[in-house]
This record gives sequence, C-alpha cells and structure tokens, in this order.
Amino acid sequence: MSEILTNQIGEQLKAARLKKNLSLDDVQASTKIQERYLEAIENNNLGILPGDFYVRAFIRQYALAVDLNPEDLLGEAGPASISRSKDLNRAHRDNDGVVRAGTDTTRSAKSQISSMLPTIWISIIVFLVLVGIWFVLTHLNTGSQQSNDGGNVSVSTSTIPDNTSSSESSTSSSSSSSRKKATKKTGESKIKLGTPEQNAAQQTTIYNLSKQNAKQHTIKINAQNTGTNVQVTADGNVLLNEVVTADKTITVPEGTSVVNVQFTNVANAVMTFDSQRINVISTATPFWNVLMNLNN
Repeated sequence: MSEILTNQIGEQLKAARLKKNLSLDDVQASTKIQERYLEAIENNNLGILPGDFYVRAFIRQYALAVDLNPEDLLGEAGPASISRSKDLNRAHRDNDGVVRAGTDTTRSAKSQISSMLPTIWISIIVFLVLVGIWFVLTHLNTGSQQSNDGGNVSVSTSTIPDNTSSSESSTSSSSSSSRKKATKKTGESKIKLGTPEQNAAQQTTIYNLSKQNAKQHTIKINAQNTGTNVQVTADGNVLLNEVVTADKTITVPEGTSVVNVQFTNVANAVMTFDSQRINVISTATPFWNVLMNLNN
C-alpha cells in the first residue's frame, strides 16, 4: 500500500470518528487499543506501533468501531511495512484492558523455563535414587532364588513330539512379535501436548514439547464468523500472514524449534496442532499468541 493511500486511511478513519461525534478516548474504550496508537494511525505515524502485524489489526479494529468496512478500507495490499523486526510479541494488555507495548514473550518463556530448572534437577535426582533402589532389590531377589535352586536339580522328559513343540514355539514367537508391533504403532499415533502454560499478562499460551523438532507438523486454523488475522512463524521465518476467513492448513518444516501463532479476533478461530485442539485461555481480549517449543 502506498504512503498516499495510507494517509487516506488515517483521514477516512478520523473523518468517520468525527462524523459519529466520537473522541479518541471513546474509540479506545470500544477497541481496547491505547489512544496514542489510534492517534498515530490517524497521523500515519506507524513507527510507534508494536509491529507490522498489529498495524493491519489495529486499523481493522478502528474501522469496525466507526462503522467502516475494513476490507474496503484496506484492500488487498495492507499497510506499508514500518521496517520492524520479526518479533511481534511486544504488545500486551494491562489490567485496565488497554493494549500497550511490552516484553518479548519468547524471552519470558525462557525465563520461566530457567526458573523451573531446580525442580527439574530434583525430579531427576529422585528418579535416579528410585532406579538405584529397584536395581538393588531386583539383584537381591535374583541371588536368593539362585541360592535356593542350587541344590535342587530336576530332569523331566516330555512325551510331546518335537514337531509339536517347535510349532507352539513358532506360534508364540509370532504372536509376541505382533503384539510388539501393535504397541509400537499405538504409541506413535499422537504426540502428547500436555498441559500448557497460560500467561494472561503476556497474552500467551505456551506448549513445551520434548524432541518434536525432527519431523514435520501440521497447524490448522478453522476460521469462524468474520475471520481473524493470523501470523505463523517458524524459528522467525514467516509461514503465513493474512486475514483467514476460511479453513487454513500450514505445514511446519522439519528442524523447527519454535513455532509462534499470533491471532487478532481470537474468538473467531479454532486452532489444532497435529489434529489436536489447542486450548486458548478464556478471555475477552481480541489478541493472543500460541508459542510451541518443539525442542524443550
């Protein structure tokens, strides 16, 4: 979108606001977007917004608040880039419900993981102690049984033909092999997402998965109602950045360590990861992040 057309967007939004006799404070109250961001959009001062992704999202929310059609206003090109980094997690909602610039969600997640390290080490030590106790008890029982059996040697003969014994042994081996294969297939059918961390202050749901970066994964976004803005990044590389109004499938390539999915109008979307529903915290905020650590 050209700079002239961006100026026209700001002018159209301001004109529509004044026509409805609304102040910037009124628009802030209805959109939960900080007043200085609204004023920056009207004056085409996009550099102070949290990031490129939120430029389009904020304009869309502003347009709806003043009864303008966002699609007619934005067209297909979207606002020009404001030359920001790929980190789009700097916006958050404070206790008063207003969107403001904040801290990096990825760093926050790393900080939380660091704080959990003492608990993880204690768990490992307890596990090793239990394994040691099991090992000692098992060898004590084995030694006792060998001692008791040492003086009693018995020899028995069987009247069952040799070919019958071989057949039963083969059948038993085949059955055991089938059970192992079935167990293996069942165990590999789905990854375990576990219970996510919900950070309402950072507007983020965090999943920490173990050793899942060596294979491809599939993300599906099922859009509802008027749709939602979605950006998907894999290790900082943008896989999707658009308004999703229908079902969308995104393939996460092998070797990806961190996947970040950002929504506006989060209530209008259902997200699945490898066919498993992602739980987003129940909140009235239109903005939300889902962070998947695949090599935790």
